[in-house]
Amino acid sequence: MRLLFFLLLLLLHHHSLSAIAMSNYRALLSLKSSITSDPNSALSTWTPTTSHCTWSGVTCDSSRRYVTSLDLSGLDLTGTLSPDLAHLRFLANLTLADNQFSGPIPPEISALSGLRLLNLSNNVFNTTFPPKLSNLTRLTVLDLYNNNLTGDLPVSVTHMTSLRHLHLGGNFFSGQIPPEFGRFPFLEYLAVSGNELGGPIPPEIGNLTTLKELYIGYFNSYEGGIPPEIGNLSNLVRFDAANCNLTGEVPPELGRLQNVDTLFLQVNALSGSLTPELGYLKSLKSMDLSNNVFTGEIPGSFSELKNLTLLNLFRNRLHGAIPDFIGDLPELQVLQLWENNFTGSIPQGLGKNGKLQILDLSSNKLTGTLPPDMCFGNNLQTLITLSNFLFGPIPESLGRCDSLSRIRMGDNYLNGSIPKGLLSLPKLTQVELQDNLLDGSFPETDSISGNLGQISLSNNRLSGSLPPTIGNFSGVQKLLLDGNKFSGRIPPEIGRLQQLSKIDFKHNKFMGSITPEISHCKLLTFVDLSRNELSGEIPKEITGMRILNYLNLSRNHLVGSIPSSISTMQSLTSVDFSYNNLSGLVPGTGQFSYFNYTSFLGNPDLCGPYLVPCKDGVANGTHQPHVKEYAYTLKVDEKSDVYSFGVVLLELVSGRKPVGEFGDGVDIVQWVRKMTDSNKEGVLKILDPRLPSVPLHEVMHVFYVAMLCVEEQAVERPTMREVVQILTELPKAPGSKLVEDSAITESSPPPATTASESPGTTSKDTKDQPPLQSPPPDLLSI
Repeated sequence: MRLLFFLLLLLLHHHSLSAIAMSNYRALLSLKSSITSDPNSALSTWTPTTSHCTWSGVTCDSSRRYVTSLDLSGLDLTGTLSPDLAHLRFLANLTLADNQFSGPIPPEISALSGLRLLNLSNNVFNTTFPPKLSNLTRLTVLDLYNNNLTGDLPVSVTHMTSLRHLHLGGNFFSGQIPPEFGRFPFLEYLAVSGNELGGPIPPEIGNLTTLKELYIGYFNSYEGGIPPEIGNLSNLVRFDAANCNLTGEVPPELGRLQNVDTLFLQVNALSGSLTPELGYLKSLKSMDLSNNVFTGEIPGSFSELKNLTLLNLFRNRLHGAIPDFIGDLPELQVLQLWENNFTGSIPQGLGKNGKLQILDLSSNKLTGTLPPDMCFGNNLQTLITLSNFLFGPIPESLGRCDSLSRIRMGDNYLNGSIPKGLLSLPKLTQVELQDNLLDGSFPETDSISGNLGQISLSNNRLSGSLPPTIGNFSGVQKLLLDGNKFSGRIPPEIGRLQQLSKIDFKHNKFMGSITPEISHCKLLTFVDLSRNELSGEIPKEITGMRILNYLNLSRNHLVGSIPSSISTMQSLTSVDFSYNNLSGLVPGTGQFSYFNYTSFLGNPDLCGPYLVPCKDGVANGTHQPHVKEYAYTLKVDEKSDVYSFGVVLLELVSGRKPVGEFGDGVDIVQWVRKMTDSNKEGVLKILDPRLPSVPLHEVMHVFYVAMLCVEEQAVERPTMREVVQILTELPKAPGSKLVEDSAITESSPPPATTASESPGTTSKDTKDQPPLQSPPPDLLSI
């Protein structure tokens, strides 16, 4: 009898397991049927002929009956989430991150009472958070980062008392952070950054004494400042409250966070002096207080930050000297203090720790000499000190700094010669030494970095001939040597610079004929050889530069005629041949029909359109054309390059000609950049008043496309196909305002500045990094 009873129990148990297995099998097939796109065939193993425990992403118990884990992350799946997942009753881990799942999160998931980890991050789930999910009381990880969830932050999650990791960032939650969020007994990670939250930060957050990481910034806009109760978070390791409209002073209570290693408070409106108590943060490694309105000096207590690797204080109103102890911080790798009012000398010990990687002290009032050991240890990558009052020579040690990639030290009073080896450094990408007092010659080089894209030595006292080794700079796109005392011939080796897009040699003492090899630089869009002592004729080979946009040969000793073939260069929108000894007929066809007469002044023997009638023996000139968890006189055809098309768009928007209306040597692109600072909202400052009333957003969009097309670096311009695409993607109008609407403001708030590569390594060159307004990357991968 007992045996019979045992067999009956065994039969019932087997039947129960079979029923569970079948239920799990059907739930997974229901999930597959709700997936509309599987581009990588990731679910190809999910077939009715095989056991569901062998399917990809599925983990079962030891009996291979029921599913304990389902991980389909990073498969680029599209579809909705089937509510039949609720039948996976023994599921402990549900991870669907990094896909394209949309629609609501099914509240039926709340039936999975044993669920410990729910990661639905990086999808497009929408609507509000289902309150029923609060029934998942065993959940330790809830990650809903980067979806489209709306509504108030869900108070119901506070019922998930086992939570250790809660990530609700990167959504569209609104309202305030609920005070109830201070109730989690075991929470170690809390992120609500990248939403649309407002109101004050609740002081109850200070009750989360188990918390190790707190992320509350980016897109949120709080009222008031940092609650002093944050100082109670004794286990806190990372605190990120960047870009969320914080005001007031940094509370001294933050000095109690003895375990914090990362403090990011950048891009806010925090004010007052730098809180001296921050110097008590003995574990601190990264501190970013940039883009605020701090005043005063760097506190002496900061000398105790012996573990500090990153210090960003740029774009504040700090003054006084940079303390010498900054140069003695033993672990310092990144120091960015630009756009303040610092005075005095740069600490001479800076870099002696052998770990310095990024140094940006630009736009201050610093004097004295450059520290000699900035690259001690050969780790220095970026050196920016432009727009100060620095003097003395460039340290010779920089010529041996193999790690260096960017040098920007223009607009100072540096003297002496360029250190030997500087332009030969293997990782160099950018050299800016313009507007100094440097002398000596252009350095001869044997091997150089193929990534060196810009050399700017303008407005110094450099002299001598350009060496033939100039041809070694194969990757250079901009070569700016104007405003020096260079002499001799322009070497024919210049033709080897196949990436060159801009060459500016004006205001030197170059002599001899224009080397025809310059025409081998097929990517040139800008050539300025004006104010030299060049002689001979204009080489006809110039015609071979098919995308040349700007050509200035004025104020030389050129003779002969202007080659008529130049008029066929469709890309040419600005020329200046004035003040030479040219003679003969000025071409009156092609692009020459649009050039201003000032482009030909100072050549008594030139004749034709705009000028004196031609003498006997010279072909008759043509008449000047008639003026029309202006817009109707332009010509564009298929041969015009992207830069030229951008110039045409600027002409249409402004109603101005490309050159001759903005002063000597200034074309329409330079003028527009100066007037608008390249912000599309500044288009009203240059808009043609003769245009009829047109929607403002359309004008701004055309202007935006134009500025993309005239980027100085050729690689940064879109293709013509992309231009067409952008123009067709007209943004929706924010209302029905026209350009004549007097309520429209003429300027916009300054763009947020952000970190390059991480929230703590912002560079002054904003082209180096993505906008800070982008949601921060998920800082924990589950």
